[in-house]
Amino acid sequence: MKMNLTELAAAAHVDASDIEAYVKNGLLGEAHSATEFDESDLYWIDMIQCFQENGTSLDDLSGLMPRCRKGQTQLTQVI
Repeated sequence: MKMNLTELAAAAHVDASDIEAYVKNGLLGEAHSATEFDESDLYWIDMIQCFQENGTSLDDLSGLMPRCRKGQTQLTQVI
């Protein structure tokens, strides 16, 4: 299901400005749209929030999240 920024923010229980920062920092994918989202983005936002709650900065997440996405892709290819 496709969502706009406002719908995603409501579904994820975060401010739209936080999601905009995630997109700007490439945390939802390098070529991610800032206007169209889907349910998989809820998973990644939850993961980002978990890391942030444990003290990880957005700058550090910019290097970490691509590796997380790559790992998930490799896992789904094996299963």
